[in-house]
Amino acid sequence: MRSVEIYAHRGASGQALENTWPAFKLAHQLGVGIELDVQLTQDGVAVVYHDQHFKRLAGSKRVISATPYHIVESIAVRKRFKRFDRHVIPLASEVLAWASAQQIPLNIELKASVGNHPSGPEIIADLLSEVQNYHLSSFDITLLERVKALRPDIEVAWIIKKAQQWDELMDKEWVDGIHFHKRFHRSKWLEPAAALNKPIRLYGISGNERLLQSLHPSVKGLITNYPERLL
Repeated sequence: MRSVEIYAHRGASGQALENTWPAFKLAHQLGVGIELDVQLTQDGVAVVYHDQHFKRLAGSKRVISATPYHIVESIAVRKRFKRFDRHVIPLASEVLAWASAQQIPLNIELKASVGNHPSGPEIIADLLSEVQNYHLSSFDITLLERVKALRPDIEVAWIIKKAQQWDELMDKEWVDGIHFHKRFHRSKWLEPAAALNKPIRLYGISGNERLLQSLHPSVKGLITNYPERLL
């Protein structure tokens, strides 16, 4: 396989609990980039967490966008059915500062709570003022456009999940990159995307796919739970 960027999905989440310090530090030990999820609490504090609520990892029905940070910081997350090995939800500012100091490439996915917060784009722009070697991604194209308007220098990548969104790409010259699931690694979808001359990154990679032996030349990066397999 030719050289491409490797991003550990939510950290090395195949071996450690997703979006936690152990997952991030393991990814760093492997020498790969890190994909992580940024959410905003009710009072506008950026934290690293994937779901909109805490049920899956903390057994709570609370919604993150409706919960103030002083409560979020007291919530312990863990893998299902495990009593021990609990973790705190990391502050985004601390993770980003650490990653910048370690020169770790970052794929920062902005979740719905950022777009729904009235000051979401401004909070994110301020959060990234001292961060280096990163790009933003999101399913929310409107959110990406708002952040791009504030910070034209930031690389933004649209995460595409529907076939019809390929047509919409043609009208969005300001989008810098394209992310989509590995199932779209077919000429029908790759050739139009490649014609736009924007970097493509694939997610959902497990490390044993046949497509890894014949990646399209426009594929710049792979996002995986198992970076050690790709290495």
